[in-house]
Amino acid sequence: MSLYQAFEALLVPAIVLVCAISVAARYMPRTRERIKAGLAARLGGGNAQGWRAALVRRLAPAQVAGCASGCDSGGCNTCGSATGASAAAGGTRDQPPQEQTIRFVRRR
Repeated sequence: MSLYQAFEALLVPAIVLVCAISVAARYMPRTRERIKAGLAARLGGGNAQGWRAALVRRLAPAQVAGCASGCDSGGCNTCGSATGASAAAGGTRDQPPQEQTIRFVRRR
């Protein structure tokens, strides 16, 4: 096995792994935040010092609340106009959004 083959055998799986982690982090944000919080706790949490404290601050989950935060605490289903989606679709808080007709037009 040449040096090139060894380098390629290590580099290609590393690139695939980084891409898989990136996709998983994007499409599974709750799992990502749970893993980050677990790593922060294992590094010492609030009692960490030095480089560990800096890493804990970076990994600690942000304290975000509200309807657009992705939380599902039960209260997020009542916000309606906070995200702007129902207002843009023609609905109000008491009335469901109207259906919009999609019309396909052929370009000439």
